[in-house]
Amino acid sequence: MSTDRAEVIEQLRRVIAWEIEAQVGVQRAAEEMPPLIADTLLDYFDVAIRPGVDLP
Repeated sequence: MSTDRAEVIEQLRRVIAWEIEAQVGVQRAAEEMPPLIADTLLDYFDVAIRPGVDLP
């Protein structure tokens, strides 16, 4: 794994953990968290679906 990739993974981990802690702090239901986490990731990172990816 390249250093750049490892750093991005670490940054993603930190942002996701921060958002989960915030949502648990306000007693958010687990099923409500994915859209909030996705929105937070878009706030911090340039995210795009790769060509050819077929999401269910």
